[in-house]
Amino acid sequence: MEIAIIPRWMLKFFSENYAQQYNLNILLSNILVWLLFFIFKNSLLQFLSYIPHYCLIDRVMGFACPVCGVTRAFCEISKGDLGAAYLLNAASIMVALFFIAQIPLRLVSLFNSNYIDKVNLISKYGGRIVLIVILLNWSIKLIINL
Repeated sequence: MEIAIIPRWMLKFFSENYAQQYNLNILLSNILVWLLFFIFKNSLLQFLSYIPHYCLIDRVMGFACPVCGVTRAFCEISKGDLGAAYLLNAASIMVALFFIAQIPLRLVSLFNSNYIDKVNLISKYGGRIVLIVILLNWSIKLIINL
């Protein structure tokens, strides 16, 4: 469940080692995403409102998807308003913490290759825990709204 949006051809300039490219991709991607949220925290939602939004789960099933509100919640987190983020999607705080934790984890794995496997294992199980939290939050919201 990591964010890895940097094209591989760009990462080859930094290293030929795939494991280092992978860790660097996750590190740079998370930094980039959080920088965008912090820099554009007041205008990001306005910009995104111009992009057509289509939620397949909402259209087909008639209720919000498990991550509905996470983008808006991240904007609130970047403003420091954790209460508003919690109200938008309670799991968003856990998701944000997971993505923020990727930054020091990937730095450790880049500077000490002995920790690559441990960092990947922490990330793997951390991602699963976050997914479970997202699904539990969604299930509780569905039950309450029935």
